Amino acid sequence: MSQTCTRKGCGKKFDRVDESECWYHPGPPVFHDALKGWSCCEKRVISFDDFLSMPGCTKGVHTTEVEAPTPAAPKPAASAAPTHVDKDGKEVYGAPVPQKSEEGGAPAAVPQAVKPTQQTINETKKVDLALLDDPEDAQIPLGAKCKRNGCSVTFDGSNRDGCVFHPGTAIFHDASKGWSCCKRRVLEFDEFLKIPGCKTGKHLYLGPKEEEKTNVVEEVDCRTDFYQTPSTVIVSIFAKQCEESKSTIEFYEEKLVLDLLHLGTKRFKTEFQLFGPIVPEKSKYKVMGTKVELTLAKGNGLSWGGLRAGESGAGMIRFGVSGRTGTIGGKEIIYRNQS
Repeated sequence: MSQTCTRKGCGKKFDRVDESECWYHPGPPVFHDALKGWSCCEKRVISFDDFLSMPGCTKGVHTTEVEAPTPAAPKPAASAAPTHVDKDGKEVYGAPVPQKSEEGGAPAAVPQAVKPTQQTINETKKVDLALLDDPEDAQIPLGAKCKRNGCSVTFDGSNRDGCVFHPGTAIFHDASKGWSCCKRRVLEFDEFLKIPGCKTGKHLYLGPKEEEKTNVVEEVDCRTDFYQTPSTVIVSIFAKQCEESKSTIEFYEEKLVLDLLHLGTKRFKTEFQLFGPIVPEKSKYKVMGTKVELTLAKGNGLSWGGLRAGESGAGMIRFGVSGRTGTIGGKEIIYRNQS
């Protein structure tokens, strides 16, 4: 009876352990910004499908044993020391030092929200693989693997129906892993691969034609960080090589709408309620080579406990230390007489 190899990057069926060689990845997967790969290899790819099809780098024999998960390294404790002290004597926690312009004056103003024209939107029209089906008269080679996310079925000559897959995209946020179409999140990569599909349909063995692949835009998740000052919230969205003319950035009093096209064929699309109100006309953004930075003007000056409504865990806030007593960062403690 044939068995399936459990080594990462292999997954082939075998009858005897010494029957054929096994090429696998001994290291854990690595996901950094939009890049994906294995710690034992130097190669990095952007597409999740390309990541799953990366050939192994180590030769061995097949096995059915499940590798024990590697314990996560403990995170270093956050430092309570300020990042720097500005010229007014204020300690800044977590905020980067503002960069001056080349002329030595004030930093250049960043543009406000823009919307792409209908022409640029049409140029990047998405071909949704979840909505595609192979033609009924298509000649499918035996052994072809289904291209839908979460499905590993191969064509045996008749199995065209019964596909169980994920119509969404893979999401890797901090240590959690899952699919955008499902609520389930797991920690281990092996468990992520085992998350059952949430939609049924026909198998997709061939996929889009070569001339259609240039129009395929993959929806991905981008890492988002933020910190805050008493009057603003600065958000960094790590979308590399973002195309400003083909992206949408909209500020509203209580929500943020983003549709960022980056790396040519990757789209980060999200809309969420903000933790607190902002002033849209005073909010700005700046497109950089490795990220998009948003400056949200607070509507009430209160500290935010998170970026999205309902989140907990405050971002870094800037405290003043100019006073000698009676203020945060003061240099003396004053006890009030309670008589």
